[in-house]
Amino acid sequence: MTFSPETPQNTPLALVVDDDAWVRTYTSTVLRSTGIRVVEAIDGIHALTLFRGCDVPFDLVITDIRMPRMTGIELAASLRSICPSIPLIFVSGEPAPRIQWGVSNRLIFIEKPFGPAALLKAAHQCLQWNQTGDCAPWPAEGWLTQSRPKTYHRPPTDRG
Repeated sequence: MTFSPETPQNTPLALVVDDDAWVRTYTSTVLRSTGIRVVEAIDGIHALTLFRGCDVPFDLVITDIRMPRMTGIELAASLRSICPSIPLIFVSGEPAPRIQWGVSNRLIFIEKPFGPAALLKAAHQCLQWNQTGDCAPWPAEGWLTQSRPKTYHRPPTDRG
């Protein structure tokens, strides 16, 4: 995968992985609105293929946890075997799994539904980790339970 010559090389690059097209598009749109380049994957297998084949290193990965074929946790293990320091943001409509979240592991969890502010705060934190070479402070307590903006609404469907 290559990017056009007019794309600045110092522009952050995110891999967004979600089997739900609406969530994937929403997440990508929010990130792109701040100038972050985005590559989208429909599941973990697709993401792993894109990650391995990209000629530009990714700065962060945002992945759903529950997906067909390969879960976000399985994807994270595979990605970390390739690039041990890649920052990961997990998103899920379910409670956070029992993982050591936080700065020392470069892992952030955002519960769905999430608003742009929560997503951008997490993305900024990941990009900060990459710029400094080490982990910038992240609130160790209360970040998972903080209130979230109610701007993430799935449009109604005509399913019967």
